[in-house]
Amino acid sequence: MEQKKEWVFLGIVIMIGVFILTKTIRFQGGDGNIKVIVTQQKGSISNIDTPRKVASKKTFHVTTVNFPQTRMLKHKDLGETGYSSNFFIDASVKMEVKSEGAYEFIVSSDDGFRLKIDNKVMCEHPGNRPMAANSCQVHLSKKSHLFELSYWQGGGPLGLIVKYKKMDTSQLRYVGEDSKEITFKESK
Repeated sequence: MEQKKEWVFLGIVIMIGVFILTKTIRFQGGDGNIKVIVTQQKGSISNIDTPRKVASKKTFHVTTVNFPQTRMLKHKDLGETGYSSNFFIDASVKMEVKSEGAYEFIVSSDDGFRLKIDNKVMCEHPGNRPMAANSCQVHLSKKSHLFELSYWQGGGPLGLIVKYKKMDTSQLRYVGEDSKEITFKESK
């Protein structure tokens, strides 16, 4: 009888361990090429240039920059993350441009953002706002480029979605989603 209790207890411990491991692995989102660092701020954030006072930081990878508008940061690769206010996101990925030309990046955010390509600011909305979109147009040469996006969330609803297209085509895709013009590769 005593041995049976030990086996039941061991089974419960294993199930709890598997549950915790599953939740942890899911949050890591290790399949995507886009490196995302979420930094929880000590105190409030009023704009993209608010000095960072790091309470905690978590790094993971996602397949696309698509954090839908909600009250809790979530992503299809991660589920709900637990972040809801006063945090920054820094995302980066290498873009291999196969077709030179004019491109449009559409950044929808609640609150603000700053988009850089090859360390040059392409567009930004540094302050607070409800979900709204900015169109960022840039000429990209046929080579590898570094895409970097910084985002901040103060309080209330949040969201961050970034899409792109070559100007002479009509199909918008999420950043991270390969096309015949651009493929996305993990940046080291």
